[in-house]
Amino acid sequence: MVHDIGTIALSELETALRLYFEGKEHYSVITLAGASEEIFGKLARSHARHETSLDSLTTAALEFDKTLAAKDIYQEANHIRNRTKHWEEGEATVVEFDAPQEAKDMLNRAIDNYYALTKGKRSVVS
Repeated sequence: MVHDIGTIALSELETALRLYFEGKEHYSVITLAGASEEIFGKLARSHARHETSLDSLTTAALEFDKTLAAKDIYQEANHIRNRTKHWEEGEATVVEFDAPQEAKDMLNRAIDNYYALTKGKRSVVS
């Protein structure tokens, strides 16, 4: 069976939104919205030729502080998403962060990328 990547990302985003508004599961929201954000961002960049939410954030940060490096901004913006998905031997087994805020931030980035990709279309299905 063939599955469209845009449809998968939309399903992940819809599930993340439902979980977020239920207020129960912020870790899963971060992971699902993060996956959706990444897919929509890559699709928007390659197909629609639009700047991603993270690109906009990076551009703005670099305007305010010229000493920053783009890769450091990307790493910081994705730090919690990556820490909640991956663990390597030798890393701390605890991580401190505001789960509801990180979930909200990742949802906002995913939604921004979805709209950059669709620009008023009703579907991301190709």
